[in-house]
Amino acid sequence: MKELIAKRLKLNEDSKAIIEKAKTEKRELTAEEQVTFDRMHAEIQAIKGTLDRMALQEAEERAMAESRGRKTETTVEVVPNREVDANLAFRAWACGEHATEEMVEAAKRIGFRYGRRELETRALSSVTATQGQASIPDELMRAYVDVQKWYGRVRNLATIIPTTTGAPLPIPTTDDTSNTGEIVGDGAAVTTSADPTFGAVTLGAFKYSSKAVIVPVELLQDSGINLPVYLGGALGTRIGRKQNADFTAGAGTTLPFGVQVQASLGKTAVATNAITFDEIIDLFHSVDIAYRERPDTAFMLHDTVAAYVRKLKAATSGQYLWEMSTQAGQPDRLFGKPVVINNDCDSAFTTAKRLLLFGAFGAYNIRDAGAPTFIRADELRVLNHQVVFLAFQRSDGNLADVTSVRYLRLA
Repeated sequence: MKELIAKRLKLNEDSKAIIEKAKTEKRELTAEEQVTFDRMHAEIQAIKGTLDRMALQEAEERAMAESRGRKTETTVEVVPNREVDANLAFRAWACGEHATEEMVEAAKRIGFRYGRRELETRALSSVTATQGQASIPDELMRAYVDVQKWYGRVRNLATIIPTTTGAPLPIPTTDDTSNTGEIVGDGAAVTTSADPTFGAVTLGAFKYSSKAVIVPVELLQDSGINLPVYLGGALGTRIGRKQNADFTAGAGTTLPFGVQVQASLGKTAVATNAITFDEIIDLFHSVDIAYRERPDTAFMLHDTVAAYVRKLKAATSGQYLWEMSTQAGQPDRLFGKPVVINNDCDSAFTTAKRLLLFGAFGAYNIRDAGAPTFIRADELRVLNHQVVFLAFQRSDGNLADVTSVRYLRLA
């Protein structure tokens, strides 16, 4: 990990040197320099992704070790019979009619109804204590949630509201920013009132599907494959990608309202195809300081825009705006605030595009109606000796306070 951090820092210094050389010679980057800079930036982002994944994996290994009551360094693992049975029982469900006798017997021992086509995560969490805990479904859901974190850039910062049903859910909003208190004399009555403006945004429950994930029966029966993690990752990736696109740029009505769509104007750039250091400063200060100081405050932008912003620096001091992270698992920063790369944001440098978002993304509410549902379909690919799996999740999203997040728009 240290070697990767050092390599990332060197690439950052080398890319800075390209910019400095062009500035010293008072010219634009040559085509060759531009290609080199973009390659370096892509490699920097790739290394950052690797470091983040390594940190996530280490955290996962520690969590798994704690759940088994053993240290991570232990090389010999003693797995209780109930965990072995839970693993086999889940494979019995996944294999369906192709389940082996061993899988079926394990499912019976722990009381797991493997013959059902549809499973909900609340039904997967455990069985009765006398039958032993079924830990495999926890791995399925953990993998499903973890992979959504990689694609759910908005979800990672938003406020998540889980509900048991999909009935319309009103989220109250209040605007009291124009009202202040007053001084009154001793014994004097308060003669004026200042009522805040109340409103509400209503969250529904759009039904998201992973589409079909096709798995060969041989893979389902292979005990060397961590099947719950495999399926959870495959299904979660599909839904995570779709939801992030909608939570970013959804236009409402038939989609959730995306945060980029609902955010308020913070700054309009002078140019139709470029942004400046000073304009990003104006965007920063267009957000009320009460929102700026919240822990969920961040910048959000497309990777193409990030490559552009990394080249900007103050005209007087020559200091780069972009603050490179040197710690695994920690984001780069602008003005001390985290930068979130979201490739569902606008990326084209053309008229009226909203290239940067900044604000308190916790004001964006995501409603998850019920638990995700996982379905096995045996017949669809029976001639290919394959089994089809699908996941469904009902969710909606909207920005409760449109002033909490603002955008920088091209002219």
